[in-house]
Amino acid sequence: MITCSSCTTINWKRLAIAIPITTIVNMFVLYGLFMNPISQSVIFSNTLDQSPKLVAVWNTLEPVPQASSLLPALLITPVIFSFFFAVLYDSIPGHGKIKKGFAYGIILWGTIAVFFELFTPLGLFGEPLHLLAYELSLWFVGLVIVSLVLSGVYTRKQITNV
Repeated sequence: MITCSSCTTINWKRLAIAIPITTIVNMFVLYGLFMNPISQSVIFSNTLDQSPKLVAVWNTLEPVPQASSLLPALLITPVIFSFFFAVLYDSIPGHGKIKKGFAYGIILWGTIAVFFELFTPLGLFGEPLHLLAYELSLWFVGLVIVSLVLSGVYTRKQITNV
């Protein structure tokens, strides 16, 4: 039988509140950071030597990604990382909501964004390093904001000794 020693301290009610809030914030912040006209002009810029392969995947190769194709990632991943925030709460560096949220944002950035950007845009599409750095900075800002919101909403269950 598998047991979860930290599950006794998970505040399931707060997690149930935090997940939809985090999901909405994640959707708007990351979508807004990457899909706004300025970011789109930078990311898909021929003058900044963007990889033609990456541009083709997003703009010409059928089926061309639609906003709706991004929804599963924008909706499902915050559910997963919110749950892990609750499970790992005591192990996340820092005391207080801001420090824990910032630390968790860095953890997410290092595990999600860096892997994705190195694997897909750089490894598969040959994206230039300066555009990779730009995208990683967008990921950093977005994941830190989302993690700060998650940390602000979620509070660990307090165990009282009887």
